Amino acid sequence: MNFKPSSLALAIFTAISSASVVAEETKVDEIEVITVTGIKGSLVRSLFDKRNADNVIDGISAEDIGKFPDQNVAESLQRITGVTIDRGEGGEGQKISIRGFGSNFNNVLFNGRTMPSDGTGRGFSFDLIASEMISGADVHKTLRADTLEGGLGGTVNVKTAKPLDYDGFKAAASAKGVYDTLAESTNPFFSALVSKNFDDNFGVLASFAYQQRESRLDDAKINGYRTFSGSTYTGPQGSDTLSPTSHLRPTGVLQILERSDRERIGATLVGQWQAADNVLVTVDGLYSELTSIKNNKELYTGYVWKNIYNAKFDEFGTVNSFTIPAGLEVVSPGVFKKYENGIELERGATDSLKANARNRVSTTTMVGLTIDWQVTDNFTAIIDLQSSRAKGVSENNPLQKLDTYSLNGRHFENTGDSFRWANDSTFNGDPSRFTASNLYYYSPANNDDITEARLDTEWELEDIDYLTSIRSGLYYSERQKNKSLTQSRWSGAAKVFSGFPIPASQFSTVDLPFLQDHDEGGFANTWLDWDTTALFDYFNSPAAIATASFIGDQIINDYENGGTDYTSLAEAQAAADAAVTAKIASINDHIATAPTEGDLGLYNKVSDTRADRKWQVNEETVAAYVEANLAGDAWSANIGLRYIKTDTSSLSLGQRFLGTHRITPGSDVLSQKNTDGNEEPILAEGSYTKLLPSVNVKYNINDDLVARFAYSQSLTRPPLQDLTAASEILVKGFYEEEGFEGKIKGKNPELKPFTSSNIDLALEWYYSPDSYVGGTYFTKDLTDWITTETQNVTLFDPIQNVDRVFQKTSPFNAESAKVSGLELSLLHNFDSGFGLQANYTILDTTGAADSVSESRVNLHGLSESSYNVIGFYEQGPLQVRLAYNWREAYTMCSYCIDTNGINASKFVDDYGQLDGSVSYDISDKLVVFAQVVNLTDEDTLVYALRKSNIMHIKDTGTRYSLGVRAGSCQYSCNDLL
Repeated sequence: MNFKPSSLALAIFTAISSASVVAEETKVDEIEVITVTGIKGSLVRSLFDKRNADNVIDGISAEDIGKFPDQNVAESLQRITGVTIDRGEGGEGQKISIRGFGSNFNNVLFNGRTMPSDGTGRGFSFDLIASEMISGADVHKTLRADTLEGGLGGTVNVKTAKPLDYDGFKAAASAKGVYDTLAESTNPFFSALVSKNFDDNFGVLASFAYQQRESRLDDAKINGYRTFSGSTYTGPQGSDTLSPTSHLRPTGVLQILERSDRERIGATLVGQWQAADNVLVTVDGLYSELTSIKNNKELYTGYVWKNIYNAKFDEFGTVNSFTIPAGLEVVSPGVFKKYENGIELERGATDSLKANARNRVSTTTMVGLTIDWQVTDNFTAIIDLQSSRAKGVSENNPLQKLDTYSLNGRHFENTGDSFRWANDSTFNGDPSRFTASNLYYYSPANNDDITEARLDTEWELEDIDYLTSIRSGLYYSERQKNKSLTQSRWSGAAKVFSGFPIPASQFSTVDLPFLQDHDEGGFANTWLDWDTTALFDYFNSPAAIATASFIGDQIINDYENGGTDYTSLAEAQAAADAAVTAKIASINDHIATAPTEGDLGLYNKVSDTRADRKWQVNEETVAAYVEANLAGDAWSANIGLRYIKTDTSSLSLGQRFLGTHRITPGSDVLSQKNTDGNEEPILAEGSYTKLLPSVNVKYNINDDLVARFAYSQSLTRPPLQDLTAASEILVKGFYEEEGFEGKIKGKNPELKPFTSSNIDLALEWYYSPDSYVGGTYFTKDLTDWITTETQNVTLFDPIQNVDRVFQKTSPFNAESAKVSGLELSLLHNFDSGFGLQANYTILDTTGAADSVSESRVNLHGLSESSYNVIGFYEQGPLQVRLAYNWREAYTMCSYCIDTNGINASKFVDDYGQLDGSVSYDISDKLVVFAQVVNLTDEDTLVYALRKSNIMHIKDTGTRYSLGVRAGSCQYSCNDLL
């Protein structure tokens, strides 16, 4: 027979699944109901769901109405076996990985519907939703036929409460203050939930959450590493000790201070109507708005192409200690002494101040309708519709780079777990030394619109051996993702005032101790700050133009100190006057022709039409499924098949190959024929179909022991930004007899999904109603993995009437690999009130682990091992919880060539974090609580190739919370308020 819960287990579940959390004497098969609430109650609810599910799932559940132990949904999900998180702004959990697959490979649903994302990818940012607004979340690790496709790693379904789940009137509210140790600020957080059930026929539930937080990030960064074969001296300046061997050298060092003021507002509204005994109508909506205003400032010293001295090397040949002499002397604002007695001076160290804030304004709206119709006693139909939009806008982000030569020489030293780069704690305190480099605004924007409709049916069967029901359904969705960028003109704004002196009055001096737990006397704690808006205003004023005389002063100074460009002072003076006049005329011309839309003057923005900066992708999907549910005396199973068909279309600017023509009539040299402007709108289309089978089998070995087997095929759709047809085409001029050479760099609208064949084997021992131990072994065979490659493609040359073979570098479906893993988990509740929850995950892959791997399957975010240990105590009015989460190092990318100049991997080092909470029930209606996040103030370390090549040290501090909750009651909420 099928598994039947013991009387005690059934009594516990009946009590804890009642949303009113009422402790009253009732009877289930003559057994007294035992009420389980709080931390233990939430764990047992999730345990019950796991045991009775037909596929492999794990979940989290609210302890009570509007009460989660973590401050963020992602931070709650990381407690689940096989789930790890990436931390974003201010150290908050943002993106999740499931079984080693990053956010773009996991499907995130909200009440069973696809969540739109505010970025260019598919991955959802969980920092948009407060945990107080949800009732729980399930992580589906194996699939059924009705599961929405898209989650190669897994599918997360975030659930909200429904009013008809509660009796009568319910309300809960909480308020807390959150102190951030690094930002040294205390900020408010409020949440509330109200539900009213009118005689089980109609109900309304509303929730609201508000958070304001000032945060700070200290980031000490090495910009990258580059291979050098010269300009490195092992002795002091002036010595003949040039290193003869090729070696790695840091390209530059930064201190980044990110200050952010975040405001998050979220609300849900749910209405339910029991229209008839067999018809339930649910309408629900979600609104979330996150506004993050940033003030980022950076200090930078560059080492690229500089002579370095006193160089020392580590065992791998990387320079880990060296000095750079002081930079050029300042003669007057904007003028530097470049010559002495006719000899050109060594430029020495150069320093920069930089403002590079990227504000974030994200809004998400979802509206859904569900009609649950019990058509007959054994036939049910559910219709679900949703429309949603995510909009991410980042308006008028300033990027300002200000340069000077170092007052003093710079010394760099890698200390193993940190580095030194400043000679003292002050970074260029003289404000009269800086000149403008790049000055501009940029504004990226993304929109994601989703419309979904689905019909699910279930036909329950009787008197048919083993076959208990047949489920089937239809699904349709439309998704449109847009990306755009506007920014100040590069040549007409960003570089117009390059080299112009900046008035000292624009600066102020700030004292901000930086990365104190790593400070060994090698970081700057005092530097110059400035108002970015005021600096733009200055360069929009005549006062800035009036300083153009420095250009002529530099020419005269060079001549007077032995520069050889001019033979006499008169010649130099004439050149100086001409240079100043030409520069002023050029500035006035740029001002006169600047865009007129906006109030930023010279820095008004225009649309960026480059292929990767502006595009639109439409995705239309039709799906159908059928599933048979079977059961025997001690087993149950489901066997299903899901069919999907997806059509895509994309619109972007790009280049077409129009053929080759002779450069001049009669010449022998051929070249590519271009359209005017060399870019035009290109519409591209793609399509694919897939059959996704699934099998889930559960066998109850005895009353306590459950075995599971699952097989499925799953997919993740290609990145939306990779589906555009935008290309850059380069054809070198050639003689026909010497051969054609053409290159294409772009995207690929014909990409197919990443696919995986999955097997899961699980064994679960429920040795008591509230405790269990289990293990799951799984494998994933990956195919059609998308990787960037160079392949030969043939295009027709309509002018010469021949085929041309191009080398095209773009994404292709080309690779395969395997991922396997073991998940172990334990939940044990002691009679004393203590409890322990622990899990451990170990993963293995044939995909790329580093830059020397043969595989090109880059599983970014895969930690080979991770674990959680959570201890809790719950007795009477007191609840205490300590949670430690740890994950092993993982790759950020396996082939990072970009600024490194080497084929290097980037890794995030092992990271563990301790969080805690304590609460005390003053009464059955009032609770006080305290929470701490990152109690031991752990820092994130990023490195390249090996740990000795440090790239980032990030500190976000510790957060302490103190608050009060009303309505989160241990016994009865019926008379609350």
